[in-house]
Amino acid sequence: MHATPTPHPGQPFWDKTASKYARKPVGDPAGYEEKLARLATLLRPTDRVLEIGCGTATTALRLTPGVAHYTATDGSRGMIDIARSKLGPGAPATITIQQADSLADIEGAPFDAVCAFSLLHLVPDLPRLLDHVRRQVKPGGLFISKTVCIGDRGVLLRALIPVLTAVGIAPYVSILRRDDLIRHLRAAGFEIEETTYFGASRMSPFIVARRPATD
Repeated sequence: MHATPTPHPGQPFWDKTASKYARKPVGDPAGYEEKLARLATLLRPTDRVLEIGCGTATTALRLTPGVAHYTATDGSRGMIDIARSKLGPGAPATITIQQADSLADIEGAPFDAVCAFSLLHLVPDLPRLLDHVRRQVKPGGLFISKTVCIGDRGVLLRALIPVLTAVGIAPYVSILRRDDLIRHLRAAGFEIEETTYFGASRMSPFIVARRPATD
């Protein structure tokens, strides 16, 4: 029997701001479409995919038609309620949306691919999460992430984030650097296959990592 993971400390923040988040337009539409296009070449029609931290499932619904099954999870009840509201009569039967912490054991594991978009910088214990993710991926499978690396930006932004968190305007945010993130991924047993950026921003690397086939 697995112990129930401790709820993520940022969940109340995301429950409170879910509606506002859902109304917010994509900040860089061109970069977002580039990301989706690259994902379409990485995910195969036979793949069973898990996305952790899916938010309101906008990306999940775009990717679902290209895979065998897509499981989208998020720890925030507010986010999941909005995500499920998008599943109208024409929604594909190949997507499952459920509330689950990023450290939860998800039915159907291990998956051919696990995705985490705009999530890893919000995790207080990144090594613990990455170790868990590796167990959720099949040997030879992919872990695909896109992560805000505030540590690669100016000192002012790095100093401002803890203040915004303290007054409740922002959730917990780790001051990650890209090189640190890659180091954590390798320490968790992943092989880095690709690191790139989409759109104008150079703060959120898109990283394709693979669990070794012999692991």
